Amino acid sequence: MLLHHPGTGDVEAYLAMEKAVWDGKIRSLGLSNWYVEELEEFLPQVNITPALVQNEIHPYYQENDVIPYIQSFGIVVQGWYPLGGRGYTAELLGNEVISEIAASHGKSSAQVILRWNLQKGVVVIPGSSNPDHIQENTELFDFELTEEEMERIGALDRGEKHDWY
Repeated sequence: MLLHHPGTGDVEAYLAMEKAVWDGKIRSLGLSNWYVEELEEFLPQVNITPALVQNEIHPYYQENDVIPYIQSFGIVVQGWYPLGGRGYTAELLGNEVISEIAASHGKSSAQVILRWNLQKGVVVIPGSSNPDHIQENTELFDFELTEEEMERIGALDRGEKHDWY
């Protein structure tokens, strides 16, 4: 169960969620849309370390300071909007750098972006209702991006969030 984003009463809400874990009603807890400053204040006040933190992560919004901070606690980082999000996917998939890397591997731009996340240690949750895209999104383990390719994608960071959280 995820506490969706920081707000008033978070510690109390999370402590209530912890009780549900101890009562066997929930297996694990997580957070969504939490960043370093919020986590520094929040984590010392709770008993159960979140299993994951789910944040917007894509090549235009990379969270390069947040990801290792979260991972340093043994918390899984999960990226939502890995392909840019509503209204931004086409631009990201058409990015020249990503398209060039994809062509060199015989993969799609979406596969390159998802692989980039995985190599950063970020679990991805791409959404699609298209069966072909769903299948394609699973075909990420027969190639690896080079360090140079990772750096080229890393250089695309604009600090550009595509949602308000």
